[in-house]
Amino acid sequence: MALTGTGTLRAMTDSPAEPQVFERINTTRTFETAIDHIVEGIERSRLRSGDRLPQERALASELGISIPTLRQGLRVLERAGLLDIRRGRDGGIFLAADLIPDELIRQSVAVEEDKVAEILLARRVVESGVTNLAARNASLADFVEVERTIDLFEAHAGNRPMVMRADAAFHRAVIRAAHNAPLERLMRQISRDIAPIRDTYRGGAEVDAGTVDVHRRQLAAMRSGDERALGPILDEHFRMLEEAFAESVGRPYDELFRARR
Repeated sequence: MALTGTGTLRAMTDSPAEPQVFERINTTRTFETAIDHIVEGIERSRLRSGDRLPQERALASELGISIPTLRQGLRVLERAGLLDIRRGRDGGIFLAADLIPDELIRQSVAVEEDKVAEILLARRVVESGVTNLAARNASLADFVEVERTIDLFEAHAGNRPMVMRADAAFHRAVIRAAHNAPLERLMRQISRDIAPIRDTYRGGAEVDAGTVDVHRRQLAAMRSGDERALGPILDEHFRMLEEAFAESVGRPYDELFRARR
């Protein structure tokens, strides 16, 4: 097998180019779906131990997922012993086994799911505090900037890439409005950890409209300084991503989240 210029694995023959090996993900984008497609592509292309897979960027593009989601899936497959991921100039993604370690992959997936639940719980704790602090510390200009991100979200409803950018901008604007540098740094780290999880957001005009509504109600409660009203709105906001993730991995919401809370 060899790599084409686009990173797709092709057979080293004179026959016409084969269809792409790693099929594009058209359903919910999660690390588990990425794992399934990578494993299927490895078997379909008859790769052997030591063979190289496409580089991260090419593989993410071929699968139609974000690089954070791809890295999450690769990390699980490396932990299970299927892949060897080498850093540096001569690094890359290499197949480390001739047989798929199904049981080890399942165990590693379960571990990763629990890690995600812990990350989302950490987000609840920290972002709730940051948002309440922002409600007290925000200036008029801060509130105007938060509202601008909501308007941009609404303007791009149904356009997933633009909606995801507007959503990220909303959260950054709220964090800045707290005017607390250590908390801002902490939230940046949590945002990086959440990046692959955000791919589970289904989107679409109806779902996007619901998100805009939650954002506007959150901003209204922040402006009024009503922390009692803000609490339930934040719970609703956090549950949107938590429920999307639980649905995407086929586990009950209560099993993943309620016991931890």
